[in-house]
Amino acid sequence: MTSTFQPLDGLGSGRIVIAAVTCHDWYAHSGQATEVSLITAVNVPPTNNCQQANRDLNLASVCGVTFSTSDLGAFQAPLELTMDVTRFALPERGGHAKEDIIRASLECLRRCLPEKLRQTPLKLKAGDEQKSWVEKIITEFNSHDRSQAFYTPPP
Repeated sequence: MTSTFQPLDGLGSGRIVIAAVTCHDWYAHSGQATEVSLITAVNVPPTNNCQQANRDLNLASVCGVTFSTSDLGAFQAPLELTMDVTRFALPERGGHAKEDIIRASLECLRRCLPEKLRQTPLKLKAGDEQKSWVEKIITEFNSHDRSQAFYTPPP
């Protein structure tokens, strides 16, 4: 088991909830920072209304955001941290600004970064359509003090 953070849909509250999530980590000894890649894992929580509440609540997962890192166990490998938004798309159900989803995903990243990657600049992998607006947010994230909150969802 490992824990991470995920940007969850606030279920009608109109808010994004940044939540601590426990995950079953099948590859805990892989050398990868699995808490980073699990930020974008599907999250369909248990419910008492299985007929109605059966959708993925993780906005990063729904929108196609992924994070990856270099192999932290490979001593000669350079440290790398990448956000891939080449498949980014807002869900039909809508409700949240695309910039807020990216910022909330980055806040999740900031909260679970291993110490070894704490100062590593985040690289962006994006298509032309996403690059123009996401690049500005990544630049802001890279210059931000990572010991301080990057994004707090509005009340």
